[in-house]
Amino acid sequence: MDNREEKRAKFQAEYIEAQKRKKRLILTSVFILTIFSVGLFIWINSGRYENPNSGNYFFEEVPNYTGRQVKMKDIELTLEDGKVKIPLSAIKANQIIYTEYKGKTDKIYYGNLNVLPLTAFISSAGRLIVATSICEPCYGTRFTLENKELVCQTCFTRWRNTDLFGLSGGCVKYPPEELKYQIEDGNVVISEEMLSQWQPRIFTDEMQDA
Repeated sequence: MDNREEKRAKFQAEYIEAQKRKKRLILTSVFILTIFSVGLFIWINSGRYENPNSGNYFFEEVPNYTGRQVKMKDIELTLEDGKVKIPLSAIKANQIIYTEYKGKTDKIYYGNLNVLPLTAFISSAGRLIVATSICEPCYGTRFTLENKELVCQTCFTRWRNTDLFGLSGGCVKYPPEELKYQIEDGNVVISEEMLSQWQPRIFTDEMQDA
């Protein structure tokens, strides 16, 4: 074999080896990306969702709603020093509660409601969600927890109960609106000022679309 043949053979061998290394690198990258994507999908769908505009208190005991329908339990809230307080123990015991905020005036909050309906419930991921208890388009104020969904008992629209993402029904764009809260001395604490100034989103959206 002359010198040119040796060089050609060496070049071919190096080229083949380089192609093998490139293929291994691509396969490794695809494998890592696949593992990352699967992990991200599982994490997102596990419900470990946090809302920076609300509250992110997580209960240690995560309820299992599979095959169950959990109805709201009516409780009373308390007002103290400009704060609305809801006992954390009542939410833990009942998993979803209904209460009403009555302001200092006869303000009409929505429809003919001169109170602001509120709900608090434990999501399928264990997060405490505090929100207005209103399905704005249909004027519904009562909800149930069914499987991993929050269901309006007026129009039967369904939202994912971990982040209130609309799943089915006519009011998917307007789930109960999450509210900012804190946990203090065993109570869920909400600013009374925020509640007194609450306005329905549907009217704002209609004005923007006009």
